[in-house]
Amino acid sequence: MNLHELQQLKMAWLAAEEAGDTQTKLALLRDHPDLQDTLIDFIAAFRSGSQAGLELETLPMTRRAMQQALQRALTPQTVVLPAATLRELRTLRKLSLTTAARGLSLSVDVWKKFEDGVIELTSLGNLQIDRLATFFRVTSEQFGLMLTQSQPAYILNRRQTAAAAQQQQSTKQSFAEALELSTMSAQDKQSWLEAE
Repeated sequence: MNLHELQQLKMAWLAAEEAGDTQTKLALLRDHPDLQDTLIDFIAAFRSGSQAGLELETLPMTRRAMQQALQRALTPQTVVLPAATLRELRTLRKLSLTTAARGLSLSVDVWKKFEDGVIELTSLGNLQIDRLATFFRVTSEQFGLMLTQSQPAYILNRRQTAAAAQQQQSTKQSFAEALELSTMSAQDKQSWLEAE
Protein backbone atom coordinates (compact mmCIF):
# COMPACT_ATOMS: atom_id res chain seq x y z
CA MET A 1 0.00 0.00 0.00
CA ASN A 2 1.43 3.38 -0.92
CA LEU A 3 1.53 6.58 1.08
CA HIS A 4 -1.55 8.03 -0.63
CA GLU A 5 -3.66 4.99 0.33
CA LEU A 6 -2.36 5.20 3.91
CA GLN A 7 -3.38 8.87 4.07
CA GLN A 8 -6.84 7.95 2.78
CA LEU A 9 -7.14 5.28 5.47
CA LYS A 10 -6.12 7.70 8.23
CA MET A 11 -8.59 10.32 6.99
CA ALA A 12 -11.37 7.70 6.89
CA TRP A 13 -10.56 6.75 10.48
CA LEU A 14 -10.62 10.42 11.56
CA ALA A 15 -13.98 10.92 9.85
CA ALA A 16 -15.38 7.85 11.61
CA GLU A 17 -13.96 9.10 14.93
CA GLU A 18 -15.60 12.48 14.48
CA ALA A 19 -18.92 10.85 13.55
CA GLY A 20 -18.67 8.44 16.51
CA ASP A 21 -18.89 5.45 14.15
CA THR A 22 -17.16 2.62 16.01
CA GLN A 23 -18.16 -0.03 13.44
CA THR A 24 -16.37 1.81 10.63
CA LYS A 25 -13.24 2.25 12.76
CA LEU A 26 -13.16 -1.48 13.54
CA ALA A 27 -13.83 -2.34 9.88
CA LEU A 28 -10.88 -0.19 8.80
CA LEU A 29 -8.59 -2.08 11.15
CA ARG A 30 -10.01 -5.46 10.15
CA ASP A 31 -9.96 -4.81 6.39
CA HIS A 32 -6.32 -3.67 6.34
CA PRO A 33 -4.31 -6.23 8.34
CA ASP A 34 -1.08 -5.21 6.60
CA LEU A 35 -1.45 -1.67 7.99
CA GLN A 36 -2.82 -2.48 11.44
CA ASP A 37 0.44 -1.63 13.22
CA THR A 38 0.79 1.70 11.42
CA LEU A 39 -2.87 2.57 11.99
CA ILE A 40 -2.69 1.60 15.68
CA ASP A 41 0.34 3.88 16.12
CA PHE A 42 -1.61 6.66 14.45
CA ILE A 43 -4.63 6.08 16.70
CA ALA A 44 -2.42 6.04 19.80
CA ALA A 45 -0.80 9.32 18.80
CA PHE A 46 -4.21 10.82 18.14
CA ARG A 47 -5.55 9.66 21.49
CA SER A 48 -2.52 10.93 23.41
CA GLY A 49 -2.98 14.38 21.87
CA SER A 50 -6.63 14.63 22.91
CA GLN A 51 -6.53 12.55 26.09
CA ALA A 52 -8.32 13.60 29.28
CA GLY A 53 -10.06 16.50 27.58
CA LEU A 54 -6.88 18.58 27.46
CA GLU A 55 -7.17 21.23 24.82
CA LEU A 56 -3.81 22.68 24.05
CA GLU A 57 -3.99 26.15 22.65
CA THR A 58 -2.40 26.21 19.24
CA LEU A 59 -0.61 29.18 17.86
CA PRO A 60 -2.15 30.87 14.82
CA MET A 61 0.86 29.84 12.74
CA THR A 62 0.37 26.20 13.78
CA ARG A 63 -3.35 26.36 12.92
CA ARG A 64 -2.54 27.78 9.46
CA ALA A 65 0.06 25.07 8.89
CA MET A 66 -2.45 22.39 9.88
CA GLN A 67 -5.09 23.87 7.57
CA GLN A 68 -2.66 24.01 4.66
CA ALA A 69 -1.54 20.41 5.30
CA LEU A 70 -5.16 19.21 5.37
CA GLN A 71 -5.96 21.17 2.24
CA ARG A 72 -3.01 19.60 0.42
CA ALA A 73 -4.06 16.14 1.62
CA LEU A 74 -7.69 16.60 0.59
CA THR A 75 -7.08 18.41 -2.70
CA PRO A 76 -7.33 16.11 -5.72
CA GLN A 77 -3.99 15.25 -7.24
CA THR A 78 -3.09 17.20 -10.33
CA VAL A 79 -2.38 15.39 -13.54
CA VAL A 80 0.39 16.30 -15.94
CA LEU A 81 -1.30 17.43 -19.11
CA PRO A 82 0.23 17.41 -22.58
CA ALA A 83 -0.54 21.11 -22.99
CA ALA A 84 2.08 23.72 -23.73
CA THR A 85 -0.15 26.80 -23.68
CA LEU A 86 -3.26 27.99 -21.85
CA ARG A 87 -5.31 27.73 -25.05
CA GLU A 88 -4.33 24.05 -25.36
CA LEU A 89 -5.11 23.50 -21.66
CA ARG A 90 -8.58 24.99 -22.06
CA THR A 91 -9.18 22.86 -25.14
CA LEU A 92 -8.01 19.70 -23.35
CA ARG A 93 -10.43 20.48 -20.52
CA LYS A 94 -13.14 20.78 -23.20
CA LEU A 95 -14.03 24.33 -22.19
CA SER A 96 -15.10 27.11 -24.49
CA LEU A 97 -13.52 30.53 -24.11
CA THR A 98 -16.73 31.84 -22.54
CA THR A 99 -17.13 28.89 -20.15
CA ALA A 100 -13.55 29.20 -18.91
CA ALA A 101 -13.93 32.95 -18.37
CA ARG A 102 -17.26 32.52 -16.58
CA GLY A 103 -15.89 29.71 -14.38
CA LEU A 104 -13.03 31.96 -13.28
CA SER A 105 -15.28 35.03 -12.78
CA LEU A 106 -13.31 36.85 -15.47
CA SER A 107 -14.53 38.56 -18.59
CA VAL A 108 -13.79 36.90 -21.92
CA ASP A 109 -11.42 39.72 -22.89
CA VAL A 110 -9.29 39.21 -19.76
CA TRP A 111 -9.12 35.43 -20.19
CA LYS A 112 -8.24 35.91 -23.88
CA LYS A 113 -5.31 38.08 -22.74
CA PHE A 114 -4.11 35.14 -20.62
CA GLU A 115 -4.33 32.81 -23.61
CA ASP A 116 -2.55 35.32 -25.83
CA GLY A 117 0.29 35.69 -23.31
CA VAL A 118 -0.42 39.40 -22.90
CA ILE A 119 -0.66 39.27 -19.10
CA GLU A 120 2.72 39.17 -17.39
CA LEU A 121 3.25 36.27 -15.00
CA THR A 122 5.14 38.54 -12.60
CA SER A 123 2.05 40.73 -12.16
CA LEU A 124 0.11 37.86 -10.57
CA GLY A 125 0.17 37.16 -6.85
CA ASN A 126 0.53 33.62 -5.47
CA LEU A 127 -3.14 33.41 -4.49
CA GLN A 128 -4.22 34.55 -7.94
CA ILE A 129 -2.03 31.94 -9.64
CA ASP A 130 -3.30 29.26 -7.23
CA ARG A 131 -6.90 30.22 -8.02
CA LEU A 132 -6.29 30.01 -11.77
CA ALA A 133 -4.33 26.75 -11.50
CA THR A 134 -6.93 25.12 -9.24
CA PHE A 135 -9.69 25.85 -11.74
CA PHE A 136 -7.79 23.92 -14.42
CA ARG A 137 -6.54 21.25 -11.97
CA VAL A 138 -2.85 21.91 -12.61
CA THR A 139 -0.08 23.07 -10.30
CA SER A 140 0.81 26.73 -9.99
CA GLU A 141 4.15 26.00 -11.65
CA GLN A 142 2.45 24.30 -14.61
CA PHE A 143 0.04 27.22 -15.01
CA GLY A 144 2.90 29.73 -14.91
CA LEU A 145 4.86 27.78 -17.51
CA MET A 146 1.85 27.58 -19.83
CA LEU A 147 1.22 31.32 -19.40
CA THR A 148 4.80 32.16 -20.38
CA GLN A 149 4.55 29.86 -23.42
CA SER A 150 1.18 31.26 -24.54
CA GLN A 151 1.22 33.26 -27.74
CA PRO A 152 -1.51 35.12 -29.58
CA ALA A 153 -3.24 33.40 -32.45
CA TYR A 154 -2.42 35.72 -35.33
CA ILE A 155 -5.35 36.45 -37.58
CA LEU A 156 -4.47 38.84 -40.32
CA ASN A 157 -6.76 41.57 -41.38
CA ARG A 158 -6.57 41.88 -45.16
CA ARG A 159 -5.38 45.44 -44.81
CA GLN A 160 -2.78 44.62 -42.19
CA THR A 161 0.71 43.20 -42.59
CA ALA A 162 1.94 40.33 -40.43
CA ALA A 163 4.48 42.60 -38.74
CA ALA A 164 1.77 45.14 -37.86
CA ALA A 165 -0.47 42.41 -36.41
CA GLN A 166 2.39 41.05 -34.28
CA GLN A 167 3.35 44.51 -33.04
CA GLN A 168 -0.26 45.33 -32.18
CA GLN A 169 -0.75 42.21 -30.06
CA SER A 170 2.69 42.01 -28.43
CA THR A 171 2.19 44.72 -25.78
CA LYS A 172 2.26 43.19 -22.32
CA GLN A 173 -0.07 44.18 -19.49
CA SER A 174 -0.20 43.56 -15.80
CA PHE A 175 -3.18 41.62 -14.49
CA ALA A 176 -4.39 44.72 -12.61
CA GLU A 177 -4.30 46.76 -15.85
CA ALA A 178 -6.23 44.06 -17.70
CA LEU A 179 -8.87 44.04 -14.96
CA GLU A 180 -9.10 47.82 -14.99
CA LEU A 181 -9.69 47.90 -18.75
CA SER A 182 -12.15 45.01 -18.71
CA THR A 183 -15.92 44.99 -18.74
CA MET A 184 -16.09 42.93 -15.53
CA SER A 185 -18.30 43.93 -12.61
CA ALA A 186 -16.67 45.89 -9.82
CA GLN A 187 -17.34 43.00 -7.43
CA ASP A 188 -15.51 40.46 -9.65
CA LYS A 189 -12.61 42.85 -10.14
CA GLN A 190 -12.36 43.38 -6.38
CA SER A 191 -12.42 39.63 -5.64
CA TRP A 192 -9.43 39.14 -7.95
CA LEU A 193 -7.54 42.15 -6.59
CA GLU A 194 -8.06 41.02 -2.99
CA ALA A 195 -6.47 37.67 -3.83
CA GLU A 196 -3.16 39.42 -4.66
